[in-house]
Amino acid sequence: MQNFYDEFSEKPRKPSFFWRGALVGGIIVGLLLTAIFSYYFITALRPQGEIEHNPLIPLPWEEKNEFRDEEDNLELIPEARQYYLAVVDAVEQATPSVVGISNYGIVFDFWGRSRLQEKATGSGVIIGSDGYIVTNYHVIENARELVVTLGSGEELLATIIGADPPTDLAVIKVDKKNLPAAELADSNKLRVGEPAIAIGNPLGLDFQQSVTLGVVSARERSITIQGQRFTFIQTDAAINDGNSGGALVNIYGKVIGINTAKIKVPGVEGMGFAIPSNTVRQITSDLITKGRVIRPWMGVYISTVTPLEAQRLELAVEYGVLVTDVVAGGPAYKAGLEPMDIIVAIEGNKITDSSELQHTLYKYNVGQKIKVSVFRGKEELTLEVVLEKLP
Repeated sequence: MQNFYDEFSEKPRKPSFFWRGALVGGIIVGLLLTAIFSYYFITALRPQGEIEHNPLIPLPWEEKNEFRDEEDNLELIPEARQYYLAVVDAVEQATPSVVGISNYGIVFDFWGRSRLQEKATGSGVIIGSDGYIVTNYHVIENARELVVTLGSGEELLATIIGADPPTDLAVIKVDKKNLPAAELADSNKLRVGEPAIAIGNPLGLDFQQSVTLGVVSARERSITIQGQRFTFIQTDAAINDGNSGGALVNIYGKVIGINTAKIKVPGVEGMGFAIPSNTVRQITSDLITKGRVIRPWMGVYISTVTPLEAQRLELAVEYGVLVTDVVAGGPAYKAGLEPMDIIVAIEGNKITDSSELQHTLYKYNVGQKIKVSVFRGKEELTLEVVLEKLP
């Protein structure tokens, strides 16, 4: 049997020197071409943002100077430059009106001797050139002495004009004229997504008049704090301890809200809240002129309807507010409300519980007529109630 290999194989010939050199040269040329091709291929695939730029070689727009700000040496397209300058102008306009507030209380030493000691710091906004300042109630609560620190560093004693715990607002006053007062915007005209700038003193006066930038995340965010319901402007502009009472301003430098709270939950950031400027305007006006807030009154005793209670009492709905009693001669009595009526809406806005009813009534004024939707048995009625002053 013949071997397949033995039959068809020949003894290899020794290659000549010429062909050996040609082979080596071809390999070298091939490697060079591969390297060059790989370089240009990888460069072409590299993302635009990763291309290295030699500062000695001007880019096309740098040669023409189309987008470069000659004064600030910033590379900005016109729209971005306009936005940048608008934010800066807004901050410069609003910042002088934001002050620091130090709350001093009495403490006792081991021997029973008393002295004043700083308990907390917060922020405030000048709303009157004659010394009126708005802040949060929780900033000045239980204070024996209040010290206001202006942007210049000047410290002034302040007196409390009035406070309104239900809205967490308070007005204090310093004895100084010609102060830079902030301008309040119309918070009803806010648009979700528009810029929002928070100015205050996070973590104390060491960081006085700090500025953070974000957007209006929501216009009317209803949240409950310690059993009480509030309606806030929500923003992702950073708000921290010490920002309470500071300003939330729009792109025009006008105050759209008073910073008051943030959600502190692990893993949650960018959820700050401010009291709308229209609420601030109404409450501060009452506090300055009357020393207290005069709220409207319906004259009913109420309880929140729960599914269990609705089933037990065989009510028509499982939400709303049950009228347990009506004050004789009060607004609800005059309008025809009766015990066991269930209030389900005010002016078409759904009412789910007692705190929501109370919060909704705060939006109206004494003497104003409102439409109240109720269930009486299985029948739904709409009654008109003229609100009166809380006795």
